[in-house]
Amino acid sequence: MPKQQLYDAVIQNLPVGFSLMDKAGIIMDFNSAAEAITGYPRDEVIGKPHFEILHGVSDRDACPVLKHALARKEQAVAAETTIKKKSGENVTISVTTFPLIDGDGALSGAVELFRDISDAKRLERERQNILSMFAHDMKNPITTAGGFLSRLLSGKAGEFTEKQQSYLETIREELYKVSDLLADFLEFSRIEAKAYIPVPRPFNMEKYLRRNIEAAKVEADKKGLTISFEVKGAVPLSILADPGMMDRVIANLLDNAIAYTDTGGAIRVTLFDGDGALHVSITDTGRGIPEDKLPYMFDAFYRISRDSKGSGLGLFIVKTIIEAHGGKMGVESAPGKGSTFSFTLPKSG
Repeated sequence: MPKQQLYDAVIQNLPVGFSLMDKAGIIMDFNSAAEAITGYPRDEVIGKPHFEILHGVSDRDACPVLKHALARKEQAVAAETTIKKKSGENVTISVTTFPLIDGDGALSGAVELFRDISDAKRLERERQNILSMFAHDMKNPITTAGGFLSRLLSGKAGEFTEKQQSYLETIREELYKVSDLLADFLEFSRIEAKAYIPVPRPFNMEKYLRRNIEAAKVEADKKGLTISFEVKGAVPLSILADPGMMDRVIANLLDNAIAYTDTGGAIRVTLFDGDGALHVSITDTGRGIPEDKLPYMFDAFYRISRDSKGSGLGLFIVKTIIEAHGGKMGVESAPGKGSTFSFTLPKSG
């Protein structure tokens, strides 16, 4: 088969839109999938500027072809952008672009492969809205029910037998668990909606660690666990971080260490300064995590076993917070030898 026939057969049967441009961004070829996505017939776009036809906006950086392939001679994989169809309708596409370099190393043009993801983005938005609405609407009646239970337990509606008191306390504890789950789902919906942005201000890591450790000792004492804290060397009095978010990180890691450490065990918290960042590690003598589970520990909704409590969102949220601050999260563990969860935070920025 001649090369041109082979080229035409391959290009026309691609399941994605294909656009070939010269180094000035003029469209040289356009396949049938590209026609279906954009609404433009091939003959109408050949010889026309890609940016003018498909984007129609003044911001040239909105076009992955011009921004990456032609301007920087770089590849861009699965970038999201918006194009305007012939009908005037805007559609969201996922696009991969790459430059064409000739034998002398000179730029000769670029290729764009794209597909319409508008329906997928719409479904994603609807799912986020439903999740957020569900969690928010459930939280109010649970808070109300918890308030009335507290009043009953305080004796304001009369005295209860010991068994009745025990039942009511169990109901209240279960409501607290549901409330915590809903709080996790609300945080998750904020993360998915890209609304999870830290508000940094001066933050004293040592102070917040000590405060959370003191609070955690209440539960630790119930299990006969010891919690120690060590500051290695000098650490800065403050860095820039979101105090509310960092409180959640510290509390979550301490809660997990307590939950998965058996009676009589120990938890060690360490803080030190190194390589331009603050380092925090929380080490326990608990049951440990199998090696094949470690790569998934920070995935959303992941739980080590069906017996694990919680939503499976805690560590996902922790990692999201740390990375939103420009830091890194890590874990080391082995069955029967305990676990160490650690994170770093940059001292500036």
